[in-house]
Amino acid sequence: MTSAPGDVWGEGIASSGTVLHVIYGTNEVRYRRSPDQGTTWESDRPIDDGVIHLTDPIVADGEDVWVVVLKDIQNATDWCCSRDLGNIYLLHSGDGGDTWDQPRQLTTTRGAFRVSIAYASGRLHLVWMDYRGGAWDTYYLRSSNRGSTWDSERRIATSAGTFGAERPQIAAAGDHVHVTIWDDRGTNPPCMAGPTFSFSTCPDTFYLGSIDGGDTWGEEIPVSYSGAAIAGRNDVAVAGAASVVINFNRSTENTADANPHMFVVRSGDNGATWDDPVQLTDTPGSSDHGSIIGFGSDVHLAWHDSRDGSLAIYYSLSTNEGVAWTDEERVSTASGTESSTPLVAVTAAYAHLLWLDHRGGSYQVYYRRRAVAAAPPGADGGVGVGPDGNPDSPPMASDSGCGCRASARGRGDGWAALLLGVFARRRRTRRPE
Repeated sequence: MTSAPGDVWGEGIASSGTVLHVIYGTNEVRYRRSPDQGTTWESDRPIDDGVIHLTDPIVADGEDVWVVVLKDIQNATDWCCSRDLGNIYLLHSGDGGDTWDQPRQLTTTRGAFRVSIAYASGRLHLVWMDYRGGAWDTYYLRSSNRGSTWDSERRIATSAGTFGAERPQIAAAGDHVHVTIWDDRGTNPPCMAGPTFSFSTCPDTFYLGSIDGGDTWGEEIPVSYSGAAIAGRNDVAVAGAASVVINFNRSTENTADANPHMFVVRSGDNGATWDDPVQLTDTPGSSDHGSIIGFGSDVHLAWHDSRDGSLAIYYSLSTNEGVAWTDEERVSTASGTESSTPLVAVTAAYAHLLWLDHRGGSYQVYYRRRAVAAAPPGADGGVGVGPDGNPDSPPMASDSGCGCRASARGRGDGWAALLLGVFARRRRTRRPE
């Protein structure tokens, strides 16, 4: 997908009907589009500058495409290391990516990091982790008119420990809005974060929900109870009438994030109650940085995995709202080099994966698709629920659903080795936490 002269660190993918929208770049935003579910691709072009975080930076519905990036970058040092914080800006196209409006500034405190955006029922929902107060809190912004105007920002999760309310991911369906947060609140025991540091409360995977379109929010609750095992890098998807599925990776207990495996945990009642987590991988190395997305009753999950000595991209599918999962499939084809941080989008006929790949000597964006059976109708019995969980968009040509939310991982910042004791072999990749 790219042939940049240096490493590419930011990317995002979203779909609307049969159209795929892709962004990527390092301190810039380049845009590329496929009108036919990834069969052919138009040439890329620059649409702005800015930092792309791989935590859902793009969403599309109908002819509208929305992208969030960071600008006005400043550096701040948290308990771990130096971070490139900034203000959030919105990029918008109202004609399917042909032309783009002027960037719109959404925040002013220059404290944002890791942004996730979702769309449902005419509303845009935006969450991010923010360091303006000297600790990581999670903030929320909403537009109830497809981005024309925005409500005042709100803090929906406050830091309760050293780690903070980090790495929020968001998904939405109708009036239900679902957020998962990596946090060190709760009752977990201490655990290691690296050779010389430990958390007094081990970070775990949490859930926070709204049943009224973001007007009010429930309490942040744990969904994994992982004890002295770091459990995070989570993402969230909606599926069917009322299912919410969260993926996370859990390390070996009392280690600095060693040998993490991929887990999923499911709620069948819009986050009111949660099943026990289910472990999907059990191999040597690391299975982490998952990306998850729902489409009708299907749930698509991708992650990177080092079982063969180098990171490769893997994929699994659930056709029953996250209850059971197919055998994993390896997606990336390179060997002896890193393929990392996958992103997932879905159209009526295909699952689409995007990732960063080092096979040519620098990190470039690679793409692959897989045919899938058409997803069944959504909860409203009409056009279906697409990956953004929106049940009321009109169907596009050859599509059973609506516009789609991208799902992705965080931008590589090189602090994983400091934070979680990642193997020295992996430090050169500027891996995200």
